[in-house]
Amino acid sequence: MKKLLLLSLIFAVLLFQVTGKQISDNRDICLLPKDDGPCRAILSRYYYNRYTQQCEEFEYGGCEGNANNFETFEDCEKTCWMIKKVPKICRLEADEGPCRALLKIYFYNFTSMACEPFYYGGCYGNDNRFDNRASCLSFCSPQTGEQLGNMAVAPSATAEYREEKRRRIEKEIPSICIGPVDPGSCSASVTRYYYDIKLKACKEFTYSGCGGNSNNFPSIESCTSICKKGRMNNKMHLTTKMKIRRKKLQNDN
Repeated sequence: MKKLLLLSLIFAVLLFQVTGKQISDNRDICLLPKDDGPCRAILSRYYYNRYTQQCEEFEYGGCEGNANNFETFEDCEKTCWMIKKVPKICRLEADEGPCRALLKIYFYNFTSMACEPFYYGGCYGNDNRFDNRASCLSFCSPQTGEQLGNMAVAPSATAEYREEKRRRIEKEIPSICIGPVDPGSCSASVTRYYYDIKLKACKEFTYSGCGGNSNNFPSIESCTSICKKGRMNNKMHLTTKMKIRRKKLQNDN
C-alpha cells in the first residue's frame, strides 16, 4: 500500500513538472513577434498576437521565421489559450520618450509578466508606466479572460491611474482651457467654443451671455490656437527644459 502511494506521489510530481514546463514553453512561443520570414511564398498561417491577445492570420514567406507560427487557427488556440490576460496598456513595450530626465519608474513586462524598473525621460512615451511597483502590479496583474471581462482590476488602481494621467494632461494644457463647459447664468443664446480635454478638441456650446469660466472662446480658430497649439508649445517647452537640465547636470559633473 505504501509503495502504491509513493508511486502515485512520484507520478503526480512528474505530471506537475511536465505541465509547468509545457505552460512555460508555450509562453516562450506565443509571445514571440510575428515573423513572415525572408522567403517569398504566400502561405496562410496563424500566430498569437500578444497585443490583441488572440490568434490571428498572417502571410508566411515559407522559410525561417519563428515558432509562433501555426498551420491552423485551432493549433494556435490549443497552444496559446493558457496565456493570461492583462489590460491593453500593460502589453506595450517600455518607452522612455524623447526627453532626457532620469525618472526611475516601473512598467509591466508582458514577456516576463513582472513589473520592472526603467528610466523615463519625462515626456511623451506611452501609458505603460507607473510611479511604483505596487501600482503597476495592482493594475497589470494577469487575469483570466473571464476576470478581465468582468473588470477584475482593482478599482483603486484604475482610479489612481486615471488621476495620474489627468494630472499629466493638465500640465500640458494652458490653464484657461482646463475648466468644464459652463453655459453661465443668464438667458441669452450665444454660440461659443470650449476645449474638451477628453476629446483633445474644441467643441461648440451655447453660452448664456454672462458668468461661466475662462474656457470660453468666440471662435473655433481662437480656441484651437490657444488650447490645442498651446498644448503642443508646452510639450516643446518641457522637452527644451529637460534638455537644458540634462546639459547642466553633465556640465556639473
